[in-house]
Amino acid sequence: MNKILSKWFYPKINNKFLDDIKKIIDSNFVNEGPFSKKFEKKLALKCKRKYCAVTSSGSTALVTALLAIGVKKNDEVFIPGFSFIATANAIKIIGAKPVWIDIDVNTMCISHEDLLKKINRRKKIPKFLVTVEVNGYAPDYKKIISICNKFKIKFITDSAESLGSRYNKKPLGSYGSISALSFSPNKIITTGQGGAVLTDDKKLYKDILAIKYQGNHIRGDGGADTFYRMGLNFKLSDINCALGLSQINSIDKRLNNTQNNSKAFEKILRNKDIFFPKIHKGGKKLWIDCLISKKRLNFLNFLKKNNIGFREFWLPMNKQKSMFTNIYLKNVERVSKQGFWLVSNFDLSKEMIFEKFKSK
Repeated sequence: MNKILSKWFYPKINNKFLDDIKKIIDSNFVNEGPFSKKFEKKLALKCKRKYCAVTSSGSTALVTALLAIGVKKNDEVFIPGFSFIATANAIKIIGAKPVWIDIDVNTMCISHEDLLKKINRRKKIPKFLVTVEVNGYAPDYKKIISICNKFKIKFITDSAESLGSRYNKKPLGSYGSISALSFSPNKIITTGQGGAVLTDDKKLYKDILAIKYQGNHIRGDGGADTFYRMGLNFKLSDINCALGLSQINSIDKRLNNTQNNSKAFEKILRNKDIFFPKIHKGGKKLWIDCLISKKRLNFLNFLKKNNIGFREFWLPMNKQKSMFTNIYLKNVERVSKQGFWLVSNFDLSKEMIFEKFKSK
């Protein structure tokens, strides 16, 4: 059995960071420090943002972004129905309320048409929006920005899965007032757990730092410090950041490998009623995504039988027990039922894929 083909995804970590880990431990300072600052600078450069603050997870990055932009208890926030549950949890944990929007089937991202429809149906328009850049795809940001400007809606981006992808020649992670990244083990780079918040606004950056430093944007020594707002401890240690730094120069190579593997699968499976969505120009998929119009269960059983890794698409967020509403989102329902991600780890090669299917 080819173990690489059988495992849907796992982090790819080299030994380059071990020397840095030794330096950190020998320094007797393992908190957020110089390695974290270096990581933040590289992330800001990659996303073409002015400011970056690392956080303890992608989820805490989202919470930080929402609080910094001014979301409060009972506020309503537009959100697509298709994403990992962390996007909605960040809204709910603050006490705000998700307002569910359908997606575009071709991008699996928020539909600007449904957003406008929901706005026009409401007497009171929510003043906040979270877009989700699913698997390196992007919504029509030209239309989204136009709608947000017209109705004075502030928006942030959940860019957890889009680091290294681009839209209209701009890096994903550079749209919106604030962007949130994730470095959990199934992302393009991992820090074990971790996240980052990026912005171009100096005032927002000050608030972001205060939220992650217990209420003050300037870190003290933990003694007679003063705090001017509510905050928590969302710091990310130098050990975690050293791990991220060791991978950051591999982003483009990893994404290019996934694009090649996706083309290999598409060539092999083109006669099996499987649709491979086409990503926009400049876009790069993190995982190999597919939609199958019928008999998905049969095909997934075929993959299991042949030890080929996969992961089914998320359930609609608005149908999760913690979020349940009776709202029907047609495209979210369709994509959720039909979609799955094929094996996408970074050790996989197109040669392995062709070899596996040679006798099938």
